[in-house]
Amino acid sequence: MKKLLSILLIVTMYRGAYAQAPLKTSLELLGTRSWIRIDLPNQQNEISEYRLSWSETGQKPDLPNVIVKPDIERYYIQEIVPETTYTVWVDGYHSENLVTAAKGKVLTQKDWILDKKELHELNINPSSKAVPKGMQLFWHDEFNDQLLNRNKWFISYYSTIDHLRGEFEEDMRNDNLPIAAYTLNGKTIDLFVNDSLPVKVYDKKSGKKISSIQTYNWRTNENLLDNSRGGYFEVKVKRSSTGKPRGLNTAFWFDSPGPDLRYYLEQGTTLNGVTGIRPKGQVFEIDIFEYLNAQFVLHGHVNNKGEFQHNLATHIAKGYTHVDQWVTHGILWTPTAVKHYINGDLIKEYTDKHQVYSPNHFMNVLLGSYGGGGTVNMEVDYIRGYQWPLKDGNELPNPGFEDSGSLIPWEGTGSLTEGDQKNGRHAVLLKPGENIEQYVYLNNSTTYKLEYWQKGITDAEVSVYNVTQVSGESEQIISVNSKGKNKYTKKSVSFKTGKEFDDNMKTIRLLIVNKGTNDLYLDDINVKKE
Repeated sequence: MKKLLSILLIVTMYRGAYAQAPLKTSLELLGTRSWIRIDLPNQQNEISEYRLSWSETGQKPDLPNVIVKPDIERYYIQEIVPETTYTVWVDGYHSENLVTAAKGKVLTQKDWILDKKELHELNINPSSKAVPKGMQLFWHDEFNDQLLNRNKWFISYYSTIDHLRGEFEEDMRNDNLPIAAYTLNGKTIDLFVNDSLPVKVYDKKSGKKISSIQTYNWRTNENLLDNSRGGYFEVKVKRSSTGKPRGLNTAFWFDSPGPDLRYYLEQGTTLNGVTGIRPKGQVFEIDIFEYLNAQFVLHGHVNNKGEFQHNLATHIAKGYTHVDQWVTHGILWTPTAVKHYINGDLIKEYTDKHQVYSPNHFMNVLLGSYGGGGTVNMEVDYIRGYQWPLKDGNELPNPGFEDSGSLIPWEGTGSLTEGDQKNGRHAVLLKPGENIEQYVYLNNSTTYKLEYWQKGITDAEVSVYNVTQVSGESEQIISVNSKGKNKYTKKSVSFKTGKEFDDNMKTIRLLIVNKGTNDLYLDDINVKKE
């Protein structure tokens, strides 16, 4: 009898636990233009099912929208309206007892954001050693979702060369381009073509199909990634094929934007009513890799009839196996240089300041597989973009000489010093005759104020130049001499950047020279819009 009473008491206590108020838990949500992601609380042992509800009004529906098993970690709401605030409820039940209750609001915004959950992936699966020290992640996709993040990607391919040839333009205008074939497994994306997918053939003459995702839409002129300041970009991919596909290609590349050929045509050339704005010798396309041998190509030579002539530069790295192997490919794009990396190794650099290939505008980023007959696969683990951190309106990288542990991206004969800084750990020391300089992208036709802190009884000559694209020729905007003291004093000078097409960036050269006979210390150099 005592044993029976004990059992009844335990059962009563067990039921009573669920009769209490449900445990309030936090709810992690991510809203995009095409779906809402719900990360379900990890309480599988106590939950038999989750009842999910959502609405645009803030009023909870009488019945749940969906019921899911407790072993599901994520759920995606797909029938959503972009740029709308949703309220989401997640109730965890054990039998008919409400155990946990979570509520949250999320905006289905069209802009991408750095996802805190995804940032953890960089610790588990780090980028290569090629990432410049001091640069910070500003854009990426780890492809860890079950659905593609459409805030980052368009799924129909179109490019400058296609527009030049007039091919598929009607399909592009009518939003009738083939849709990329891809699968997501929660860790990677596999972009593929085979006999069945994509359903539509891209090139009807050869039977070639294309599965590509990209950051720019030619039809709507919408850009999802402003990379106009350049940076370091890296992907980790594994590529393969079967059979003998026609037009076999796998590529990670940058392409000039539309919605016409102004960035393809050189200055002084007009074709079909479009006048080119691209300086002769500047790239209109960069292939970080194409084909299975990972050829690197800088495209640019176009004649005055708009006919493509040849590449600005091309090379193939020897000693790397690309088929069925995970390989990282990177590009560092600065105002004066383009550098190519494989598995963190510097393969080739184009750094001639009098032959600058770098674009001064955003570039469309594409990942894709191409071929007709057989199969072509490009599995992508991640794509990551890094840039110098800019804070408090300052547009000058490494302003206090703290970010990179060196002068970079500053150049010159000066050196870092400790013990004579104004803030942080470092300042820069210029002995008599020494200098530092930096090339930086700024908005064109814009007034800026240069501010800097100077120490030392000596004369500093501070000059700002407009830099001509490609040739690198410098035209002085302003030059001032500033006398220093035995303590740090603040100096400032205003200048206006030169004109470029539309909102293209202007390359500016900032040069500081110690013209005196004593040591000069500099710290906290800022360039801000007035």
